Amino acid sequence: MDLAQLLIEQGVDARKIDDVARRSIQRGAPFVQEVVRAGLVEEEVVANLAARALGTVLVAVEHGELDDESVRLLPKRIAVRHLVVPVARESDRLRVAFADPFDPEALEAVRRATGLEIDPMVSTLSSIQSAIERAYRGDTKVVHREATLRQAAAATSTRELQAESTQRVDRAMVDAIATMPVHRVEDEATVEQRVEALVLTLIDAGVIARTDYLDALRRLLGR
Repeated sequence: MDLAQLLIEQGVDARKIDDVARRSIQRGAPFVQEVVRAGLVEEEVVANLAARALGTVLVAVEHGELDDESVRLLPKRIAVRHLVVPVARESDRLRVAFADPFDPEALEAVRRATGLEIDPMVSTLSSIQSAIERAYRGDTKVVHREATLRQAAAATSTRELQAESTQRVDRAMVDAIATMPVHRVEDEATVEQRVEALVLTLIDAGVIARTDYLDALRRLLGR
């Protein structure tokens, strides 16, 4: 049994089904998604047909409770690629809602990823997509929170460096003023000598490098 045959038995044009199947292969997208996208059948009709053929009922996973431990068993990329979402685990079996429970690739992908036997359930395409976003939202929050913490740490480090640099300049200037008779020396020194004394003090304090000072002089002299 497969979904394409179910739809043909319900009167959907076989040629249109073939076209959708080819498009699904070309795009690498699930067949059920392309069926709904093409407007061949409403998603509720597709889901009800699949549930009836599987001998189960339709479940509304977008509103129901999902087991966090079961969700963690299946990577989000597989859930998105195959339109499935884990619902609950029972011993060595996992109940999983499928948009297309007859898709062998989807069934095998979930089985390999979880290492468990799969009990397929059925839900509509939009219900599955909504449930995936809700179930895996925690991953996104963790990423955002970590990114925010990294940004905050970087900003804090920058502020600390700026504050440290300012403090070093302030200390250098205070030390320079405290170690000389200010008024007498300033009266005797020229403006150029005062500037040079300040620069030397900053170099000695490690606030600026002498090479940077010389480079600045060369730029001023146009060399």
